[in-house]
Amino acid sequence: MSDFEITALVLAEHEIFRRDFAALDDLSGEDLAAAWEALHARLEVHAVAEEQLFYPLLAQEADGEQETAEGVHDHNDIRHAAAAVAEHEVGSEAWWEAVRNVRQVNADHMAEEETDFFPPFKEAVDDEQREALGMRWLAFHDEHEEAEGLSGADAKVDEVIAIEVPEGDPTV
Repeated sequence: MSDFEITALVLAEHEIFRRDFAALDDLSGEDLAAAWEALHARLEVHAVAEEQLFYPLLAQEADGEQETAEGVHDHNDIRHAAAAVAEHEVGSEAWWEAVRNVRQVNADHMAEEETDFFPPFKEAVDDEQREALGMRWLAFHDEHEEAEGLSGADAKVDEVIAIEVPEGDPTV
């Protein structure tokens, strides 16, 4: 398996999220606010990339419509939890409680993807297509750095399932 295969890239980003949430504990003031904003933006980029690249094929090729619906629902829950953080003063107890909620909702979602979504996806989608999706994943992240151009709006399951993901390497 290539390091650029989509599930490897998603898993690597999951590890980054785990570290970034833990790193918040050591920050305060402007550094804390900046780190949270960056993390919040990366969560949105990650969610939309999954909704446009991973979940459509999970539903279409791996008979994963139920998993896709659960994943989209989880993403929307993460979006709502992250939006709630902004309702509190950075560093306040209420702010930390809201951040802990985002962390937990996201951790539960990542664990579910890793154990329930990746295996059938890897079985149904061949190595070449998974690597091509990985290249699209990287391009998507480059295009939407810091969530540029993304609305943060809830995704709709039927729209995600209907996305046609092009085949082949986008770099050729």
